[in-house]
Amino acid sequence: MENNHPEKDYILSVLAENRAGVLLRISGLFSRRCYNIKSIVAAQTADASRSEILIVVTGDDRIIKQVKRQLEKLVDIVQVTVLDWENSVVREHILLKVARTKENSEALVSIANTFHAGVLSATDTSMLVELTGDPRTLDSFVELYQPYGIQKILRTGTMAVEA
Repeated sequence: MENNHPEKDYILSVLAENRAGVLLRISGLFSRRCYNIKSIVAAQTADASRSEILIVVTGDDRIIKQVKRQLEKLVDIVQVTVLDWENSVVREHILLKVARTKENSEALVSIANTFHAGVLSATDTSMLVELTGDPRTLDSFVELYQPYGIQKILRTGTMAVEA
């Protein structure tokens, strides 16, 4: 049987009252329905009484509409919007610690410069770099550092704002 609803990543922007337990109820909804959260970012908005929660989930149109309706039924949820990737500014942030030697130091800095990444620190044995960009750019960044021995990666979830 042909799948008429191809799966892709969706960004859900959830505006909620800034109260204890809201994030727990949201994650519980996903858990009960066996939907995997690919990425989640939550922060207080300019209005201290509200939080915005950005959730990236993989599914098809039918599943995303269902998730949106279920989120809208939760207590303390003000609004749920499915953001369009094409009409949004989408960013993630990464901190990457890579093994550094005298021999590879120039190459590590060159990669950072290519991506306009910041070199936060360098020791004889490691270099810490940071980059903000779209998810694909960060994936490419990590891939180029992979052969040098990545020691640690810290990556935020997806943040997005409609343009």
